[in-house]
Amino acid sequence: MGIKMTTPASRIDTLINKEKERVEMLTVRALSYLGELCVIEARNRPQEISWYDRSGNLRSSIGYAIIHNGKILEYSDFTQVRQGNEGVRKGKALIEELSKKFANGYALVVVAGMNYAEFVEAMENKNVLASAELFARKELPGMMSKLKKQLAS
Repeated sequence: MGIKMTTPASRIDTLINKEKERVEMLTVRALSYLGELCVIEARNRPQEISWYDRSGNLRSSIGYAIIHNGKILEYSDFTQVRQGNEGVRKGKALIEELSKKFANGYALVVVAGMNYAEFVEAMENKNVLASAELFARKELPGMMSKLKKQLAS
């Protein structure tokens, strides 16, 4: 005597899809929280310990995106500082460009979209994204552990 399936395949598909949505929602929430903290770390420091805003473009170009299989699921509000509307545009454009590089899995991408951000860090010895990266590397293992526990429950 064999085993007979009594549950309709459509019911199994529905349950799998619901679980998939739950996993995505919890993953995006965790990455979004970390992204917001990274942006705060990068943007919300006094000019004495970061850099002097002349146009506001550099600070305005800092933001993050959550990417899944090459598709942007969510990105931060690139808040304009001073007359930094070019920074907002460049930050979003860089996110769009980088999203294509993450074709598999989830990625949290934090950017400073102005092309001189690296120069400010290297030549002027100012912190643009370095502390945000260090913060993310420190916090990510704990957040992933917490996410695994949430997914298991």
